[in-house]
Amino acid sequence: MIATCRIALLLGTFVLVTGCATYSESFGVIERNLSARQYDAALRDIEKQSRSKTDRVLYLLNKGMVLRMKRDFSGSNQALEAAKAEMERLYAASVSENTLSFVVNDATVSYAGDDYEQVLVHLYMALNYLELGQPNEARVEALQVDIKLREIGEKIPGDKFTEDALSRYLTGLIYEEMGEWSDAMIAYRKAYEAYKKYQVNYGMAMPDMLKHDLLRLAQREGLADEATQYSKEFGMDLPQEENSAPEQGGELVFVLNNGLAPIKREKVVGAIAPPPSVAMNATKPHKQVTFAPPVVVNIALPYYESRPNKVLSARVSVSGKHASTQMMENIDAIARASLDSRMPAITARSIARAVAKGAIQESVDRAGNNRNNDPAVELLGSFLVRVAAVATERADTRSWLTLPENVQLARLSLSPGSYTVTVDLLGAGEQVIATLEYPGVVISNKHKTYLTQHWVSDNPTTRR
Repeated sequence: MIATCRIALLLGTFVLVTGCATYSESFGVIERNLSARQYDAALRDIEKQSRSKTDRVLYLLNKGMVLRMKRDFSGSNQALEAAKAEMERLYAASVSENTLSFVVNDATVSYAGDDYEQVLVHLYMALNYLELGQPNEARVEALQVDIKLREIGEKIPGDKFTEDALSRYLTGLIYEEMGEWSDAMIAYRKAYEAYKKYQVNYGMAMPDMLKHDLLRLAQREGLADEATQYSKEFGMDLPQEENSAPEQGGELVFVLNNGLAPIKREKVVGAIAPPPSVAMNATKPHKQVTFAPPVVVNIALPYYESRPNKVLSARVSVSGKHASTQMMENIDAIARASLDSRMPAITARSIARAVAKGAIQESVDRAGNNRNNDPAVELLGSFLVRVAAVATERADTRSWLTLPENVQLARLSLSPGSYTVTVDLLGAGEQVIATLEYPGVVISNKHKTYLTQHWVSDNPTTRR
């Protein structure tokens, strides 16, 4: 009777969780719409995901990002604010959900966002506010990045993502616009330290843009020794007096959200585990623990796959003046490093699940040896348990898939006025892949005008 109940429970679980593709495989239609700039169609497909309780955070994050692509910055912030609230609610893990993840798989737990995703939601809300001309609100979001990074450092001491360089740099830009020069200098110093970590952890060099800002602001604030130190370290001359005050006139800040972040896939690998009977007996002191050789079990693990992107940089042109974008954030590298840091725990959980499922199989097999049982029922029960054990072992392939692969930035000092901004998207050998025009961009005195573009490759690779 007990064995029959176990079979029914596993069969019900099997029917519940195995009828769908993994999360990443279900994203193909949305990606194709994004590459075709069909944002309304992408939003309609995203709305279909709103019914999933476990994926609600992802639904809100993706909705917020696609609304940004449509330049609906207020709507984007509404969705991202809701995602933030849901992330905070899920920050303390649910015991019941963790139990289900141990029995079935990691994808059964409500998705609360990876560490870097919890930081980037603040960054994109800040960018939305900047495009809306609300620097004070943007500063609040930028400061919340500092709080979230401290939380991550305390919760995951070995995590590589303990700083977000672009958020620090953006905070410096905000302070500069508000005339808070000392705070801007502090923010640029934090960005400097963050990019040094990026060099070690992600192989990403410090952008020249930040180097110039450090030199310029150190000299403006009368920090002669610090300015000299940066000059020697960067191999750059100190700026001339007339170039040290970009607050004169206005400035265009162009942000390129380039491509799409890597996508998680699933791979099945073999792993060494203790035999199920040993694992089961070891948890029961009154049982005699028998010794047997370890067994090889198959487990499903996630891995990241980059999505092809022809665009390497962009050239911004306004009234005969030009500026090239510089890499400010490599989200592809950050995502990979984050997954690598969590793989030991993910693998350990997967092996433990495989052992537990093996123990259930042994239990059903022993119960089936009862002479009073119907042989056909025994065979069916044993078969269903084995099929369910294999079918429910799926990797968690969820992630914020509408994030860009990388974020680039260009700045142009301009006189006040209305301009047509031309952006050439460049590939290998600076080949022009596409040209975008933005008419009527207004530059105001002592003000930064932010303009963003999210470019998605026209060669989507997401399956299904």
